[in-house]
Amino acid sequence: MGKDLISIIVPIYNVAECLSRCIESLMAQTYENIEILLINDGSPDNSGEICEKYAAMDSRVKHFPKENGGLSHARNYGIEHAKGKYLCFVDGDDFMDRRMVETLYHDIVSYGVNISTCGFRVYHDGDPLVEEPVVEENIEKFTTEEAINHLFTKEKYANYAWNKMYLASLFDEVRFPVGRKMEDLGTMYKLMGQCEAVTYNPVKLCNYYQRGTSILHNRDKKFYEDKFFLTYERYCYLKERFPNMIRNELYMMVVIMDAYPHMENGSHDQKLAESLMEQFPTTHMEHFPPRYVRRYQYYRFNKAMYAEIYSKKTDKQ
Repeated sequence: MGKDLISIIVPIYNVAECLSRCIESLMAQTYENIEILLINDGSPDNSGEICEKYAAMDSRVKHFPKENGGLSHARNYGIEHAKGKYLCFVDGDDFMDRRMVETLYHDIVSYGVNISTCGFRVYHDGDPLVEEPVVEENIEKFTTEEAINHLFTKEKYANYAWNKMYLASLFDEVRFPVGRKMEDLGTMYKLMGQCEAVTYNPVKLCNYYQRGTSILHNRDKKFYEDKFFLTYERYCYLKERFPNMIRNELYMMVVIMDAYPHMENGSHDQKLAESLMEQFPTTHMEHFPPRYVRRYQYYRFNKAMYAEIYSKKTDKQ
């Protein structure tokens, strides 16, 4: 197996309390030919001092301070400064198993793919950490369509950027959408769409740390606007390439039902959402998650009433 340089891009903003754990987990990787790009996105806490400390300790660690531009801008900045043949992304509040890079690189080389993925665990403070064995027989290899299908659920690797390794050239024409929340939603299908196959290794090598300040825990109007915009963009792309992908249809419908109560009455988004819902066969309701069956019935009965009721509820109610 080769020893290609692998770039690990870490966007950083207000994560000083857990940043050392993240960086140390990367410095401890069993695959050593790495560069760790700490993209300090104008963080007002002492994250910059922490980055400087580790950059002085290990020549593989590089600190890039910049003005605040958001998560997508920080990742894109890292892509532009990365020198590796392959890329990984790690959020500054998460941390990785010491075998993460080695395992994902092994799968890329051994199976001849341009994206490899792995399992992850949702981590809360105090949770026990167990190093699971890597079992070669458990690795799966998916076609392009199969790989994209798995982006719609959390049964495998989900839509996250940080539990995957990518051939750097996949980003030649792709960037994370600046100014949008749910940035992975607007990016991952474009990357997998360039691949003939993708591997999945179920071993949990990524620890996804849960903080109350994360984007998914703060759902404002912009969250729903961005989710609708990026989902529609993906829907159109996949509808053209894989017209019979039922999960694409279902996900678009579910996002509309979540976002519709937060749309301005008479807006372009609302009109587009209503037009799309009219196109979907009512038989799709048979495949809905149970909590959405009644919601769909309410929507079909009276849109205004639906918007009023669900503007006060969360997506899970």
